[in-house]
Amino acid sequence: MVTNPRRVVLVLMGVALAAGAVGWVVGSRITSPADAAAAHQPPPASLITVAVRKQKLTSTVTAQGTVAYTGATPLTLTGSVGAPAGDAATPATQLVTKAPEAGATVGSGARLLEVSGRPVFLLPGAVPMYRTLADGMTGDDVKQLQAALTALGFGHPRGGKFDAATQIQVQRWYERAGYEPQTTTDTPPKVTIPSGEILFLPELPVRLDSVITRAGAQATGRIGTATSSKVDLRGTLPTADAQFVRAGMTAKLSLPDGTTTSAKVDAIGPDAAPPPADEPASGNAGDTDGSGDQANGTGQTGGAGQQPAAADSVPVRFAAADPKTLAAYAGQAVRIDIEVGATSGDVLVVPVAAVATSADGATRVQVQRAGGAVEDVPVRTGLTADGLVEVTASGGGLAAGDRVAAGTK
Repeated sequence: MVTNPRRVVLVLMGVALAAGAVGWVVGSRITSPADAAAAHQPPPASLITVAVRKQKLTSTVTAQGTVAYTGATPLTLTGSVGAPAGDAATPATQLVTKAPEAGATVGSGARLLEVSGRPVFLLPGAVPMYRTLADGMTGDDVKQLQAALTALGFGHPRGGKFDAATQIQVQRWYERAGYEPQTTTDTPPKVTIPSGEILFLPELPVRLDSVITRAGAQATGRIGTATSSKVDLRGTLPTADAQFVRAGMTAKLSLPDGTTTSAKVDAIGPDAAPPPADEPASGNAGDTDGSGDQANGTGQTGGAGQQPAAADSVPVRFAAADPKTLAAYAGQAVRIDIEVGATSGDVLVVPVAAVATSADGATRVQVQRAGGAVEDVPVRTGLTADGLVEVTASGGGLAAGDRVAAGTK
């Protein structure tokens, strides 16, 4: 067979071209390790910028507080009500005929409860009603009775003696309340006050926080617990935050129903701690239930719901602008935001992350100018709040709207 040389050459050239094309295609799809690594390098970092703002800055710390009525005081029946037990006018077993009502507020001269038809009144005083007052008796208990009668508008008895003038005013007081005073069988009869018919308390009025007696119960021992009619607001702050708080600072109270009201820091530290509970003496007259309450029922305890501050926190007491508003939230927790600092007006602010500090303590921000150029601008920092910081550029190289670097991406 005769082969045409030209045809052979053309075939070989075609094979060579085809092989070259295949090699080019294969080569274009193969990447060296170095090329592959270079192809996966991240793009050059670019700045994350934020605008400089002009606004007022306010710094706050947050406390958790509790609303409570102050001065929880156990109330205890003491002595006899009416004539002494065993007297024909008074049965040996006395019963509560009108019980107090929980939540009620009772003031000076008002009846707390009724025992076998006789009243038990409240009056202000530090000395307990430890005896039946009879004609001619003298003492501090008589003096505080006379002071209470004067304050109630029943004459001006004085001198510390349970004399005829004082007895006349006692009679007027009892009769206005709807009761006849107890009298002796002497001729003429003299007014007396049985030891159980008055409870002297250091502060009035009081709110009956709880009542544990009822009509028909024997009139002995505990009646219930009274508190001041005023509410108290106390909280605690972490020690790290408490260093910024001072008495007189403004606070905002966030109440459980979502409303807010204002208050001020009244005290911080030891002065704000809840009062310690007194240790009532045991075996006092009138301690018929074994509770150890003092004879006049004034063994003070701390405000209801108040707990001592933890070791790493500091107690704070607050004075609400409208204390009556808080009464509806007694026993509930509230959030308290205390303003610890504020600028005098609008200032330039940037995110805290935008401020860089050099080794020598100097601070600066990076400002991105038109065209993308970045300039370091020295600044002085001021108040910090909510992730923002007040800045002042000494050379005036910073204005609201400028964009400062706050990071990279």
